[in-house]
Amino acid sequence: MVPSPSVSPERGRAGASAQQEYERRAARREERVRARYPRLGGLILALVDEPAHTRVWAQGARGERAVAAKLDDLSPEHVEVLHDRSMRRPDGRLSKANIDHIVVAAIGVWVVDAKTHHGRLEVRRDGGILRARTERLFIAGRDKTSLLDGLARQVDAVRTQLEAVDAPVQVRGALCFVGTELPWFGENIGDVPLVGRRGLGKILKRDGDLTAEERTVVAAYLADRFPAAP
Repeated sequence: MVPSPSVSPERGRAGASAQQEYERRAARREERVRARYPRLGGLILALVDEPAHTRVWAQGARGERAVAAKLDDLSPEHVEVLHDRSMRRPDGRLSKANIDHIVVAAIGVWVVDAKTHHGRLEVRRDGGILRARTERLFIAGRDKTSLLDGLARQVDAVRTQLEAVDAPVQVRGALCFVGTELPWFGENIGDVPLVGRRGLGKILKRDGDLTAEERTVVAAYLADRFPAAP
């Protein structure tokens, strides 16, 4: 019999970290503009769009909330979900880095990184028989392969915590895109699915070995190791 946690893990608020960063940047911009233009600062703020490096944080928060809505629809029948979790430094202290979503499904634990890139997604493959095969991710013609590097670090962090207690649970990562033109038949790089919300839901509902009770226990442990972002 698997012991059940006495208290359900705090699910967290999806997009909270990104929204806070957006609000911080927007407030600093407003402060600078009003200080420089005391009389017309409000008018300037109303007429001039926010810079892209500020807007991207609000866009990211919306994407995380959209993915979270899909995941929450699957819980608790199919999954246990943790949103916006703080990662730890090697010394155990919490860092500013975060994980968008940790999902415990019957087939194992999934680390889901939500992305809100506009444009067509494609995977460009090169090499083969005589050369090493390479795969690179492009969105709107821009190389976004680095997105997989960030996801890999998150997956490694979660896997390390489960291995520390000898939990025989598979950990994988997925990139979930909002507002991106995805290939009709789906795509992946290596073992990382590149999916939208519907495709993600199909993956998470697959049959597996973890029972509902075991999923709850795993989620409670991970909630402790990766606290909800403040």
